[in-house]
Amino acid sequence: MSRREIGLVREPETGDRRQEWGTVGTNDLRIEPEAAEAIVDALGVDCAGSFNLFYLLRKHYWTAEGAEFREVADFLQGAYKRVRAINDDLAVRIVELGGIPPNTPPTIQERAAVHLEAEDLYDLRASLAGDLEGYATLVASVRDHVELAREAGDFGTAERLDDHLTTLEDDAHAIEQFLESDTLVLTEATK
Repeated sequence: MSRREIGLVREPETGDRRQEWGTVGTNDLRIEPEAAEAIVDALGVDCAGSFNLFYLLRKHYWTAEGAEFREVADFLQGAYKRVRAINDDLAVRIVELGGIPPNTPPTIQERAAVHLEAEDLYDLRASLAGDLEGYATLVASVRDHVELAREAGDFGTAERLDDHLTTLEDDAHAIEQFLESDTLVLTEATK
């Protein structure tokens, strides 16, 4: 069954398609077409992964509970906003390079190395541990793509990714601190 048949993706019945998904057109950044294509492909993985991390963090912000929930929820709210800003910046850069960012749920899930959590609710410690895993996955990917961009001569993308790495690593470190053994009282301890 195609995506169109299950109702997830709509194709307009009128209008001219300016560019087909999965193609990379010309760019005004003077990046060679082959290099731009490789960078767009790499950034698509990071863009999709950051979108999923945004959803994880937002879900955990909505559902945070426990003795330290306010401090954790406040952090998560800021974190999901920072990750969403990274996601938007990556998508804009993909367009600047002549590509189309992953932008439908099926395409995002096909491209993302960061996986979503089941729709059930889990305790805050387990949720944050999953968030930390998502950060680790995204950080590793972005770090690899900094090098790819540098090798391709796209120093603008490399610089942007370096800035995003700092933000992601700082937030991952904050989650590590929440997960230290003397924080986040387990539910069993409060009964």
